[in-house]
Amino acid sequence: MDSSQLVSSWLQGRASTGPDLELRLAPRTVSTLAARLRRAYTWIATQALVSPYQDVQFGDPVVLTGAGTRVELGPVGYSAYVLLPLLNLATSQRLLFVGAPGRGKTTMATLVALIAGGAPDEVRRSVQHGHPQLTLTDLLGSPLPSELIRAEDASHIRVAWRRWLTQRVKIVDEYNRIPTKTQSALLSLMAEGYAEMFEQVVECGRSAWFLTANDDQGGGTFPVIEALKDRIDLVVRSMPFHSHHLETLAKRVAEGTVPGQFVPSDIVFNAEELDALEREVRAVPIPSAVLELLGFFSGQLEFCQRASGQLEYMMKDTLHLAGRRVAHVCTEDCPLDKSVNLCTQTENGVSARAYQAVLLFAKALAYFRGSPEVTVEDLRQVLPWALHEKLKPNPQSAFFQKPENAVHLLDRIGWVRQLFDAAVVQQAAYAKVREPVAKLRAQAEAGPAGLDAGEVRRRMSEIQQVMEKVLQKQELNGPVHEDLVLLKNLHGRYSAYLRSLERRGKAEGA
Repeated sequence: MDSSQLVSSWLQGRASTGPDLELRLAPRTVSTLAARLRRAYTWIATQALVSPYQDVQFGDPVVLTGAGTRVELGPVGYSAYVLLPLLNLATSQRLLFVGAPGRGKTTMATLVALIAGGAPDEVRRSVQHGHPQLTLTDLLGSPLPSELIRAEDASHIRVAWRRWLTQRVKIVDEYNRIPTKTQSALLSLMAEGYAEMFEQVVECGRSAWFLTANDDQGGGTFPVIEALKDRIDLVVRSMPFHSHHLETLAKRVAEGTVPGQFVPSDIVFNAEELDALEREVRAVPIPSAVLELLGFFSGQLEFCQRASGQLEYMMKDTLHLAGRRVAHVCTEDCPLDKSVNLCTQTENGVSARAYQAVLLFAKALAYFRGSPEVTVEDLRQVLPWALHEKLKPNPQSAFFQKPENAVHLLDRIGWVRQLFDAAVVQQAAYAKVREPVAKLRAQAEAGPAGLDAGEVRRRMSEIQQVMEKVLQKQELNGPVHEDLVLLKNLHGRYSAYLRSLERRGKAEGA
């Protein structure tokens, strides 16, 4: 670029002078929605909430040790407390903030609502505050009194719905203080996206939910119903204020300002932009290798060899339906190595809904970083927050009896990460065993159409031989159980197709 072009580029920048020769800066222009989302993160992390904690890291870190502590210096780091709420906005999902009072849970949620285009006064008034007297009318709205008098049928009664129901960002503060009956109405809103009263219905539309609770265990004035817990996609810990940023508080006190009072206009999204943002996130591809690793990880969580003598029922749900816990059967009678197999560490597996959330947020994280596809590291960073409240540890596991592992009973984020890291190592070691299984699966996924009876019988025989080899040479652990169930299913599908060929042959012969 020559000197004239350089000067010209300066003159076309954000700076300009008015008639009074006063310098003015035009709003910063950002080329893509992803770049605007990254700028929103930077503004919150450095100016609005000032969060120096970087607990989501990418790249090979430099590891420092000393004083019994390990510190990782990654090339790229983010604060989950700031990043994950923005990803929740981008995906229109449901996120729970947990932490002590005064940690900024509601503040973070309202900042996201402002970035979604909400007016400050409207956002503040739309926050639903949980308390023991919260009724359905308080939460949803009420019928117009005049309608109750005149109406001859319930369908004729108009309802004055609360305005917050149709807003893009919905905030419920201290949701664990809401009465159980009102929690059920909240569940319907979150799960089905509509509210109903007097045969009148209001659709809530696409929205991002933010809930808060003042502890990690979901306790409060009322127990939170399990179905409502299951609808929450991510759990994020609020972080304490860092003492090195006291000058920021001093400045706010002097100026009388609050976080979010001056949100830059170039990081505010309208409804159409949020819809486009979500479409772009969902379009991020997930390589098959990443899906296979997630499957290898998840298969071990649900497995329990001692739960049943039948292959299909060797899972922890079988125990729970019988009123038993993993610790009751995960004893010396079980031949598996308790320090290696991951099944011993968990009381439960995880629902398909939870894994859908994992995949969606992994896409959102890859999109935020500018990655063309989801990577294993995206999965590793998302899993702890998605499984924080859903995956329960088995405290009696031999793994937790080791002094160096006892801390994982306190820190679920670190616990889930080490579970995943162990699965990565185990998958690599198990790859040779799974090769023939993967081959048979790929063969079956092409479909049986066009195969003759002889070829179908040959494939069924090959499946049986692989199953016999696995049973004879491998111990029955989580990965082996997953493969056996798959192979049995493939054998059944071929068997059904063979019967259909035989029936067709008989019909044609007749």
